[in-house]
Amino acid sequence: MNPKACYVIENFHRRYNRLILQYLNFAVLAVLTSSLLLPEATAQSIYESEPINYSDSTPKDILSDFFSNPDNLKDWKYDKSRGYLESFLTAFNIPVSSQTLVFSKTSLQIQRIHPRNPRALYFGEDIHVGWVPSGKFLEVAVSSPFTGMNFYTVEREKEAPRLVRQTHECLSCHAGSITRETPGLMLRSVYPASSGHPIFKAGSHVVDQTTPLKERWGGWYTTGASMKHMGNRIYHETGNGADAGSLINLKELSNEKYLFNGSDVVALMVLEHQAQLHTLMSALTINTRRALYDQKVMDKYLERTDPVSDSTRRRIKHHADKILQCMFFADETRIPAFDLTKSAFALEFSAGGPKDKALRSLYQLQMKRRMFRYPFSYMVYSQTFNQLPPEALDYLWPEIGNILDPASNHPEYQHLKKEDKIAIREILLETHPSASRYWQ
Repeated sequence: MNPKACYVIENFHRRYNRLILQYLNFAVLAVLTSSLLLPEATAQSIYESEPINYSDSTPKDILSDFFSNPDNLKDWKYDKSRGYLESFLTAFNIPVSSQTLVFSKTSLQIQRIHPRNPRALYFGEDIHVGWVPSGKFLEVAVSSPFTGMNFYTVEREKEAPRLVRQTHECLSCHAGSITRETPGLMLRSVYPASSGHPIFKAGSHVVDQTTPLKERWGGWYTTGASMKHMGNRIYHETGNGADAGSLINLKELSNEKYLFNGSDVVALMVLEHQAQLHTLMSALTINTRRALYDQKVMDKYLERTDPVSDSTRRRIKHHADKILQCMFFADETRIPAFDLTKSAFALEFSAGGPKDKALRSLYQLQMKRRMFRYPFSYMVYSQTFNQLPPEALDYLWPEIGNILDPASNHPEYQHLKKEDKIAIREILLETHPSASRYWQ
């Protein structure tokens, strides 16, 4: 064979081998992508896969830390009627005025809940607790920097309260499509029958800050609301779903067994905002940890040492942007005027939180046209937000700064006025250490 022919054949084999190698690399990457990067395409939920391992993990949150030390429980008092409810609220600084009452059968203790025995909900920035009169336990949801959201019951044993983690039973409702396939919170407005059971054929409304008030609070008691809404009503099933409903006489509701009188509509609206944001932060926590885990696997295979890859940044951004839209109250439904002086919760809530030198605060309620005087969420001070993965915070804080730039014209934040941007930025720079660290 002449030299020219040998060269042609050798060159052909070299190119052929290179194509085969490229194909094999592509095939391996495809397998890694389908099995690691897209766990939602498999039978296993993302929160049950590496590195989350939700059900098999040892829970880590402020509640598990507190209960791990018996000395924290020595002053807790058992009440024959309410168990450890009052001690729990005191221990975690949860205001009694945050009480809201829900009578639809939509919790673990549905057999005890009905219109004359509603479940009471109380909340702080990082913990939500439910209590039913005559119930055997407290139902608690708490944020976690590792698993997004953990669920517990606090058993009312006389010797000492006992913390029991709940997984499968709670996650059957609290880790589905409504909560973005990750453990989270949800508030629904349903059409309750006289028994408290929702009329399923009538449907329901998942409530967030964009939901019109006329579609909210079905299955809830509300006090202090004068506008049209679905609360304080019993519905009757019809061929098409449910009728217009009939009002419940709130005077028949005994408030003596509850810690607070009524079900404050302002507290309920703040709870709705907070629950939506908790769910979004849970999704960001879990998806960020998963993205970083996937990158670690890929980095090892590709023998690279990128700090955070572009694909990982995009995955973090996807979930973080939803949090920003919620925190800046994008597309918030119009809020009618409320008399805040008649709401004990509003007075207590607005007085809390850090203030700048001008006594401005992100906790100041407005409840006219919009919920808050300054349209940026007070949850920026919460442990839940500040314990988000560092890679997520490294995106969130600079982006918050960009949105608050008075000269910016971000298409999704057109509702922010220049004076509001300036005020929010000044408040954060004076009251939140991360703002000055990221912006200066």
